[in-house]
Amino acid sequence: MNHFLRNSLFSSFLFILLHVPSAKAQLTVDAGANKSICPHDSVQLGGVVVAVGGLAPYHYLWSPATGLTSTTVAHPMAFPSVNTVYTLTVTDDTGAVNSNAVTVTIKNISRVDAGSDILICKNYSTVIGNTFNSTGIGVSYLWSPAGSLDNDTIPRPTAAPLVTTTYTLVATMAGCAPKTDYVTVTVRDIVVDAGLDTTIDEGQSITLQATGAFYYYWTATPSLNNITTSNPDAEPIVTTTYYVVGVDNEFKCGRMDSVTVHVVKGDKVFFYNTITPNGDDVNDTWYVGNIYKYPDNTLQIFNRNGKLVYRKDGYDNSWDGSSFGQALPAATYFYILELNNENNDVYHGTITIIK
Repeated sequence: MNHFLRNSLFSSFLFILLHVPSAKAQLTVDAGANKSICPHDSVQLGGVVVAVGGLAPYHYLWSPATGLTSTTVAHPMAFPSVNTVYTLTVTDDTGAVNSNAVTVTIKNISRVDAGSDILICKNYSTVIGNTFNSTGIGVSYLWSPAGSLDNDTIPRPTAAPLVTTTYTLVATMAGCAPKTDYVTVTVRDIVVDAGLDTTIDEGQSITLQATGAFYYYWTATPSLNNITTSNPDAEPIVTTTYYVVGVDNEFKCGRMDSVTVHVVKGDKVFFYNTITPNGDDVNDTWYVGNIYKYPDNTLQIFNRNGKLVYRKDGYDNSWDGSSFGQALPAATYFYILELNNENNDVYHGTITIIK
């Protein structure tokens, strides 16, 4: 073999030796240790040596791209606004691929806030502060103004303001800037008035009049009808205090008030000259005050032609404007009421049916 041929074969062997990869360690990737940062801070990703083994050069790809200064460098800066898992995928020069992930956690103070604005009724209370506040380990809280709070240093205090109040929360955590947030508790109030106390004679009825609300609920008593209106009729035979709860339509806030009807004892009979028998439980029957004191009474009712349309011995305020089971037409009728008492008192007058 001549010298030229021997040199040529050696050169070819050397070329192959230099360009055929030898057995190398498997490609490994280190995205770095998990990080915990304050809100609005940033941190560098990637281990001290990001890729080992395989064959350089390496190609880097981070994902997701959100909050990264670059997705194709070994050590990008990350500034996520929420907890994020970043995955680094490395491809070496032979096409081998491997991945590793790192988690960047935003410290608990980032999720702390004063909560959503709230509306309450006066003399009620509410809890303020985000529900996450209770699990915000390492966070300190200070609320103000403190006067209407049960505790101004807990994550979610109970607020009971008497007027609309805006509360300020200052949250602090070691190593992070303080976080300030606000919540407004709007206090809704209504004024319900049951009316002035009054005096009536026994046997009289009176229409009560409440104001200030949209819905009304009176205490149910035998002497009060239509207890869900603002103006029920009261027929007390003894002095009675009536209570009403008024509720507004918009926010369902309620208040209570009362009115006392003083009753002067007496035996006088009182007549009311109209009935409206429409089934609404208001003035559906003819009311004669104190008639219960004269159980031997006799009542007769006639139409304009003098025809008897109703008769009852021992009338008990039950006439509903009918005659022998048939409803009478709207008109004016005439009554004769005999008390059959020791004075043989007899009353007569008119009663009108309105429909």
